[in-house]
Amino acid sequence: MSFNISRFTHVLEHDNQDRRAQYKKFVKDNLDLFLPRFDVSLRFEREIALERLKRVAEAGFISVYDFERNPLNVFAAHEVSGMIDPSYTTKMTVQWNLFGGTVIKLGTQRHRKYLPEIDNLNAIGCFGLTELGYGNNAVEMETTAHFDSATNEWIIHTPSTLAQKYWITNSAVHAKWTVVFAQTFVHGKHEGINVFLVRIRNEDMSVAPGVRIEEMGVKMGCNGVDNGKLWFDHVRIPAENILNKYADVNADGTFRSTIQSRRARFLVVADQLLSGRLCIASMGIGSTKKVLTVAFRYAASRLTVGPTGKSDTPILDYQLQQNALIPLLAQTVCLNFGLNYVKRRWANKKEGEHEEIVRLCCVIKPIVTWNQERVASVCRERCGGQGYLSVNEFGPHIGFSHAGMTAEGDNSVLMQKVTKELLAGIDSGAIKYPTLSPPTSDITTLDAQIQLLRLRETTQIGNLRKNVATGLKSGKKMFEVWMKEQSDSVQAVARAFGERVTIDEVLRVLGEEKDAGVKDIITRILHLYTTYLLNTHIAFFLTSRLVSLDDASKLEALQPKLVKNLAPVAMDVIKGLGVADWMVFAPIANDWETYNKDDNKGELIKSRL
Repeated sequence: MSFNISRFTHVLEHDNQDRRAQYKKFVKDNLDLFLPRFDVSLRFEREIALERLKRVAEAGFISVYDFERNPLNVFAAHEVSGMIDPSYTTKMTVQWNLFGGTVIKLGTQRHRKYLPEIDNLNAIGCFGLTELGYGNNAVEMETTAHFDSATNEWIIHTPSTLAQKYWITNSAVHAKWTVVFAQTFVHGKHEGINVFLVRIRNEDMSVAPGVRIEEMGVKMGCNGVDNGKLWFDHVRIPAENILNKYADVNADGTFRSTIQSRRARFLVVADQLLSGRLCIASMGIGSTKKVLTVAFRYAASRLTVGPTGKSDTPILDYQLQQNALIPLLAQTVCLNFGLNYVKRRWANKKEGEHEEIVRLCCVIKPIVTWNQERVASVCRERCGGQGYLSVNEFGPHIGFSHAGMTAEGDNSVLMQKVTKELLAGIDSGAIKYPTLSPPTSDITTLDAQIQLLRLRETTQIGNLRKNVATGLKSGKKMFEVWMKEQSDSVQAVARAFGERVTIDEVLRVLGEEKDAGVKDIITRILHLYTTYLLNTHIAFFLTSRLVSLDDASKLEALQPKLVKNLAPVAMDVIKGLGVADWMVFAPIANDWETYNKDDNKGELIKSRL
């Protein structure tokens, strides 16, 4: 039942394994900086998050040039960072992906002078897309950019309270620059949304003229992140500060763009949100691995009442603990493989694949971050009162998961987009699903379960298409049918799609893996995952008559058996997640008895330094 743990880690981590290992060692060598602090001021939280980010930047573990040279490293850095500190990881994703990634991708040669300073953090930036009144409907934003041909300048303006740029990471304290998305007007003609590089602070960190920056205050998590609100009062910037890969003004002051449709241009200029969703998912998978590691290590070391009435039995031996934690461990491993697939597709995208990659990026972020929240909450509960202490790390990571569920697109809204695009692809003939029949083999086998989960996806798609057509035929508008009658079905289709994509990637990994022990453990993990999914959605399978009551009973009985089968190697799987010992700060995951010999005040500094 044993397997090669280092090989398992290598397969799970997918890419940039050497750089990941170097990053983890860097944390070990700078542990005094990375140890969490809790009873500190808001200002301290923000400054230590920035200091951590600066040290990571100086060591070169992430670069804006990675988008051109090694895009997968962007996500690898996010995953490792997500294991350590939610706050500096969030600042990282805005600095290098949303801000730096937008400049390098939408800018041209004249903007590349900013890239070295983005990497060394002399030019900390932010991403000015979301407005108070326009979140998921950003295309309707109000911020304007009017071209003044007399001075060859753009005038950036916030016309109303609803138009203020809102939730802008890095803006409250640290940023000098922002990329501003604005409705563009040239000679009075509306030219859609374009992106502009705008200075918000001077080199001495004083606020730039015409800019108003407001503090957003304390949040339920990630308080090392300085979120703010931005207002612009007719702020003038040079004409060259439009990021002009796709649109610009000519020398005579006329507007030109290689993308004629204003909506299509908006989708292109907001494209950095796709990699942003992969960054969020990567951070989330790192965070999930961390909380699983803490919970399992505590469960393996915490002794409580056993058969003799003495405290001689680890709580991990209890079926209650195993049934709560091990299915979530299996789901996390499988989603990690699913995320690896989507990252690889994004990094190696080919002509004609854009729509598919959009669907993949939009589905993987929700299912990873929903799992992140579920894992963090269940692990907290299964660690009892100890899990409620901030020093044991669950609180920060629960807050982190909630940020991930909302950032770069609300999860449920993204799932609507996935389903909408799937149905559009089917209607156009671009997407074709095979005709499937229910399995005839034993439902407890892995093959039968995979067939059922594929059938779930096609059945739910068919049901939704039928219900939408019926609603439209009755004279209802599409908005009413989609948003007010079929919302649950819309969500279910996207989730079935994402979970099927994940299963397909695990099967691909199994087909290529040569190590028999690693192949065996991944197969067992996958079998538990598919069983867990079937039991989670058993109402659908029963009401759709895809399984019988007898089969449902078999599935219910199978899950604890598969859990029990994995339990003896669960701690080896935890080690294989790749969270280095020195990155597990929680006392309950270490020598918690020694930690509690002294008055520790719920802090780590005295006990670890």
